This record gives sequence, structure tokens and C-alpha cells, in this order.
Amino acid sequence: MSPNIVGFAVGTAFIVPTIYLFQVKKIEARMWPFFLATLPTYYMLFGLLVMDIEVVLKEALYGLPFITSGLIVWKIKSYAALVITAFGWLAHGIYDYYHDFFFVNSGVFEWYPAFCALVDIVVSLYLLSQGRRILQESEHPLMRE
Repeated sequence: MSPNIVGFAVGTAFIVPTIYLFQVKKIEARMWPFFLATLPTYYMLFGLLVMDIEVVLKEALYGLPFITSGLIVWKIKSYAALVITAFGWLAHGIYDYYHDFFFVNSGVFEWYPAFCALVDIVVSLYLLSQGRRILQESEHPLMRE
């Protein structure tokens, strides 16, 4: 079976209940920026699996924009913070797709880039759709504590 098909299947099975859980627990505003900030650590851990410190450092460098933007908007509840978070997730999805063009991390499972790209793009589209709702409503759950 194709690694992309496996990645997309696992990604779908992961992200649908995650979005639902975040909505039910009313923790979306905190969790999406937080997880954006943690995304690079997964690639760094894959580099550690193969004990390649050079790859770990590259992953940290390439991941710095995601870490920084996620941490900056983590405590901010505004439409702008939501849009920044959404575009951060979208940018990470693009990074996943083109990851091997930058450098190869041999610790990454074959199916993982497809999984992560699907999750990132779905989260981005979801957040952008929530942003559209915020513009239409005066008070929205994403902006509440």
C-alpha cells in the first residue's frame, strides 16, 4: 500500500476526532497555537531516532518560525491570532510536502509527511472557516477562555 494512502488514512482518523474533542472541551483557542509550536519537535525527534544531530539542528532551524508564531499567538485571542495560526498550519503543511527537497531526515516514517500535511491543511482550513464565522458573529467560542 502506498505510504501516502496510509498517511492520509491515519491523518483523517486522527484529525476528525481531534477537532471534535477540542470543540467539545472548548480548548481550541489554546490548543491550535500550542500544537503549531510543537510541530517541529516531531521532526526533531525523528532525527534523534537515527542519531543525526545535524538533522535535528536543521529541523530546529526550519521549525523556528512555527515555534515562534505558535508561542506568540498562544495566549492571544483575536481574529488576527486565529489567522496567523491558520497560516502557520498551512505553511507547515507545505513544509511537510516539500520537506525532502530541503534535506532528508531518514528517521521520518514513509507515511508521516502525507499524514502531517493532511492534518496541517485540514486544521488550517478549519481555522480559516472559524475565522469567517467570527467575522459574522460578535462572540465565538474560539475567542473565549
